[in-house]
Amino acid sequence: MDLALSFFLRLVLGHMIGDFVLQPYWLVLAKRKGWPGLLIHVGIVTFTTAILAWNAIPVWWVWMIVLFFGHLFIDQFRTFVFTDNSKGKGLLLLILDQLAHFILIALLSWAAAGWTFSDLQVLLSPEALNQYRMMAYLIGLATVIGVAPVLEAEVAVAVLATQGTEIKQTVAIDSMDRFLGGAERIAATFLILLGFGLFAPFVFLPRLALMIYQGQANSNRTTMITKVVTSFVSAIVVGFILYNIPMPMIFLS
Repeated sequence: MDLALSFFLRLVLGHMIGDFVLQPYWLVLAKRKGWPGLLIHVGIVTFTTAILAWNAIPVWWVWMIVLFFGHLFIDQFRTFVFTDNSKGKGLLLLILDQLAHFILIALLSWAAAGWTFSDLQVLLSPEALNQYRMMAYLIGLATVIGVAPVLEAEVAVAVLATQGTEIKQTVAIDSMDRFLGGAERIAATFLILLGFGLFAPFVFLPRLALMIYQGQANSNRTTMITKVVTSFVSAIVVGFILYNIPMPMIFLS
C-alpha cells in the first residue's frame, strides 16, 4: 500500500506541475494549433512526472511511456475535436479534461502498483509518512498557484456567456491574477490550516482594491467579482482538504 500511495501521489503532483504550473500562455496557444505544441506540452508533463517517479516502483519508466501516450490521447481531443469554446463550454471541457487525466492516473497507479482509493485514508492518519503529507501539501500548493487562475478565467467566461457576452477565443491569464492571486490563495489556505480561517477573506481585499483602482469595477464588474469569488472558493476547498491531513514536519520544525 505504501508503495502504491507514493506512486499515485507522485503522478498527481507531476500532473499538477506539468499541466498547470509549467504551461505558460504561449504553450496553451501552441498546443491548440496542432501537434508540435501538443507534443511539447505532453513532453513537459511526462518529464516532470518522470523526475518525481524515478525508481519509485520497478520498471517505472515503462509507465512513463504509457503516461505520455495516455496524456497525448486525452489532450488531442481538445486540439482537434472539442474546439468550440462558445457559451461557456471551456469550463465544462476543462472539468472533463482533468477528470479524464485523473482517471488515467488512477488506472496507471492501480495497474503499476495496486493503488486503490482506500489508500488515501492513510493521509488522514497522524502516522502517515512525512513524504506522503509533503506531497499532499505540494499538490495543494500547485492547485492554488496553477489551477485556480485557469479556473478563474474559465468561470468568468462561463458567467459572461450566461449574460449574453461570448468569448470564443482562449483567454490569456493576467499576470496579476497569476501572481497576486496565487499569493492571496496561499495566504488564505495557511490561515485556514492554522485555525484562523475567519481572517481568510481579508487577504483577497488587495486584489479587489487594485481591480477597482484600475477601473475594472466599472468596465467589467461581473469578471472582477467572479474571479475574486472563484479564487476565494479555491483556497477554501484546498484549505479544508489539507486541514484534515497532518502537517508535514517541515512546517512544524
